[in-house]
Formats: sequence, structure tokens, C-alpha cells
Amino acid sequence: MKFSFLKYLLYSIMAIFLSSCNENGGIADGDDGGEQEPEVRDEYNYLALRSDGLLLSIGDTSGKVTNMGQLTQENFNIILNAVTSSQTHTYIYGIRFDALEGAIFKFDKNLEQSEKFILNFPEAFGNNPGLMSLDWDESNQQLIAVVKAEFDIDGANLPCKIARIDPETFEVIAVEDLDLNEQQYKTIYSSQLINQKLYVSASKSNSIINTDLLEVDLIDKSFVTLPKDDIETGIINLGWKPGSQQLFGFTPLTNTSYIAAVRPYFYNLDDKNAEAINIEGNISAINLVSRTFYNSKAGEFVGFAARDGFNLFFFDPGTNNFSLTPIIDEDDLSSGIGIIGMKKAQ
Repeated sequence: MKFSFLKYLLYSIMAIFLSSCNENGGIADGDDGGEQEPEVRDEYNYLALRSDGLLLSIGDTSGKVTNMGQLTQENFNIILNAVTSSQTHTYIYGIRFDALEGAIFKFDKNLEQSEKFILNFPEAFGNNPGLMSLDWDESNQQLIAVVKAEFDIDGANLPCKIARIDPETFEVIAVEDLDLNEQQYKTIYSSQLINQKLYVSASKSNSIINTDLLEVDLIDKSFVTLPKDDIETGIINLGWKPGSQQLFGFTPLTNTSYIAAVRPYFYNLDDKNAEAINIEGNISAINLVSRTFYNSKAGEFVGFAARDGFNLFFFDPGTNNFSLTPIIDEDDLSSGIGIIGMKKAQ
């Protein structure tokens, strides 16, 4: 089965395996103390989605994983950067390759049920198109997508267009004069819509190291490559705190023996400068093709990172505090996973 992002998921699996040993080469020692541990109470449970459609709930403090069942019993590969939410629904794009078919699953947050809608693309998008990203446009009550022609051909030099999608009829309409492939961008790693500007982490090759940050103006129907003088590589796993002028993300590190090492960064959209966020020790990326979730109630970014196994990471932009919660029951996880929602713990 063809899947253009499999090589990146395999890369991340290697990272998780190698990072299960600590930096001194050993496994972290357990606590042999005889005192009984106090009961751990979670404040939030985070809804995580695997690329095979399995839904999981993970406690923010306990790290306990609860299986919530399959999003669909059909064989769809979820594109984790093509998952976005309105106030009432989460929209999840999946694709299968025999024969090529893409669908959006409209997940009702209250009912916790989903409906499937097969996407029919106009001829303007070429043969076998698929979504590489999906964002919710609150002001227009529409979905914004990056659509790539010949989705099943890795790195194809073909149109990579912007589209608006009606969340009721799921009609796909091209935004005129916006084709990222006009400047040879072929691979999309992450996206974030802020007002009517779509910020896209994209590459002209299949190298995560050579990722650019694009600013797509949906009103002017134009796009530019933003400067990244303070970033050696690129920025992925984009996240955004509503009302701010900063993107959060991770930059892949080079010249390090820590496989798939990344460092958290802020990118200021006003002055176009990047600032590294200092953390203790190294962490590895879990999934390279996704965005970072922001919990507005807790005021923090949440995602996955590898250090001595799988972890939830939390970053509070108000205090610059970065922390990890080890995840138990790791067998339920995979490198193709992302946070798509949260609930207050009972």
C-alpha cells in the first residue's frame, strides 16, 4: 500500500526505540521504596487519534490510556494534519488506496458519533487528489484544506492547491491562483490558520530538515516564504494560542546522536524572529506530520514526545514551563498519533 508519509513514521518509530534508553545508555531505574504512592488524579483527559483510526483517552497526570474504540471499522489511513475542530464537531480526513478514496469523518463532540462523507473533487485538482492539511475557518464557518494531486505518488511535481470545503455539503471549491507547487512545494508537514492567513510547514523535497514556513493569504490569494534566520532546519508540529502572534512548534536538531531530536520554538509573526525554548535534556519527535494541540482552559500546548518511552508534553507559554508525563500502556500507541481534543476529568 502506498502512503507518502510512511517513511517519516518509520523514522519516528526508530526514535522512540532508541530514546527508550536514557542518555547514559541505561534504562531509568524504578522506585523500590516501600511507601504507597498517593492516588493520582487527572485534571484533563486528552483524546488521541492513531493513524489507523483508533481513539484513545490519556490522563494528563496519570498517563493512563483508555481505549475508546475505532473511529471507523473501514480501512482508512488518517492524515493527522488533516484533523481540525469547530466548537461542535471534529473533522477528520482519511484515505484508502485500493482504489484511492478520501473521506471526511464528521465527529459530533457531544454525541461522540461520526458520519462519513466521501469527497468528490472538481477536475481543477487533477487526478487522485487528497488532503494534506485541514483547518477550521471560524469566521466563514468553512474548512480550509491543502489538496495535492496524485496523492498516492510520493513527491510528485504536481499541483498542491488551496480549497474551501462546505462542512454540510462537503463541496470542494478551489481558491483561485493558489498553488504551492508553483514554487515546487510538494510535502506538507503541518498547518495553522490564523484569521485569513494559513501558515504551512512545507518542503520542496521529502526532507524534514529542509522545511520552510509559508504564509498563505486567503484574501489576496498569494503566499510568501517567511524568513527563518534563527532556525537551522525548519519548524514542524505547528500550534497556536488564540489571540497571540506566535506560532509554537518543534525544530529538528542536527549534529546530535539523539535520534529524531527536536527542540521547541516560538516563531513571532510580527518581527519574523524565532526563539528557542530551553528544556532540560533531549526529546524526540513522535509524529512529524501533525499539529500541536492547545488547551485554552489550561492555557498550555499538549502533544507527544519521546524520552525513556512515550510521554505527553505540556508547555505553558505564560511561564515557559515545559514538562513531561510518562504514558503507561504504551502498547496502545504508535508513532502515528496526535491529540485532537480534551475533556475535564470526572
